[in-house]
Amino acid sequence: MQAARKEFEEQGVNVVIVSFAEPERLRHYQRVHAWPFTLLADPRREAYSHFGFKLLAWRRVFSWPAMRVYAHLLWRGRKIERYGRDDYFQSGGDLLIDGEGRLHFVHHSRDPADRPKVSQLLEEARKARS
Repeated sequence: MQAARKEFEEQGVNVVIVSFAEPERLRHYQRVHAWPFTLLADPRREAYSHFGFKLLAWRRVFSWPAMRVYAHLLWRGRKIERYGRDDYFQSGGDLLIDGEGRLHFVHHSRDPADRPKVSQLLEEARKARS
């Protein structure tokens, strides 16, 4: 996402990360990761509920695709970070909402590794603009 930031901006897209973490924990995440995106806290998971992001089954959280992603990150030197009692079972996803509040695209992740490709998100942004 960071590598494609300019392309998203050219499409008029602002990337916003919504987390169920408490605001103080998000400040810590931002210090560690220095994401160039807006971070919003939803500790009561109201947005998660509104958009249908549910808890994942154990077999989804620890699926082979998810484990491959984590192994790849560790192999590339990523450290395991302990953030406390995060809820690993909360599903996530990606949304494309325009400035009028209309939902143009939704992807409900089937497991932690299930994310749409950046190229797909850019294509959906182009469709939303036309």
